[in-house]
Amino acid sequence: MLNHSEVELFLQDGYVIRRGALSETDIATYRAAVDSILHKCRVEKVHEYLRYVDGERDDIWGVNNIFHPSIREAVLVESLGHPQILEVIESLIGTRLRYHLCTLLVSPEHKSYHINWHRDSAPDGEVPRERLLSRLRSSVQLNGALYDDETLFIVPGSHRREITDAERHIIQNSPKADMPDQMPVQLKAGDIVFYNSSLLHKGYNRSGTIRQTLHYALVVSPPEGEPRNPDGPTSQEWLNDSAFLESLNPRIKPLFDNWLKYG
Repeated sequence: MLNHSEVELFLQDGYVIRRGALSETDIATYRAAVDSILHKCRVEKVHEYLRYVDGERDDIWGVNNIFHPSIREAVLVESLGHPQILEVIESLIGTRLRYHLCTLLVSPEHKSYHINWHRDSAPDGEVPRERLLSRLRSSVQLNGALYDDETLFIVPGSHRREITDAERHIIQNSPKADMPDQMPVQLKAGDIVFYNSSLLHKGYNRSGTIRQTLHYALVVSPPEGEPRNPDGPTSQEWLNDSAFLESLNPRIKPLFDNWLKYG
């Protein structure tokens, strides 16, 4: 799915963008599903796993655990196996994969949101270089834009090194400020950016800008023969439901089987 230069770009810069990955039909279908989920969250209030603007419970900028039965949309479950999603991730980190998360990132209704610079594994950005290099092909996350999206800001290449003194000063003192060498990830509707979660990044969605973005992550699963987690996953227990697992198509079922095995 990806050529050698695209894979090398992902390893060196920490991201790769696939333009026009989602068709017009995909976009319309997924928008309708997201609209349904947002109605359930904002109007019916049937889902508790939400990301609130500034911690205040009157506005949300994200919906976690979108495969929870209270809001689950079959087309979004199936989207995880979209060739422009799953095959790209396989090109980047291999075929033995495990589900990690599926989330929606959306525009708040009342005001903008602006989250701090961080690495997902370390909000303060402090990770030894050796650990970062060991993670170059251990996971992939993506933002799939259903509307034009310039919310994600990254520092290309920062996933391969420790933070600089200038970056540390910003994270500790003004964590929303401009960062040296920052880059806005400019996506048109249908574009998908695949990136390493160890990149320094932040989100800034300005008021009045519509956002509906699929935010998924898969990780490399342990090799066959590794001891399985005897307790199973410690979260998202609703995914361990026989009816749900039996409904999955063969292309994505191994992602959840491995999640159940290794947590």
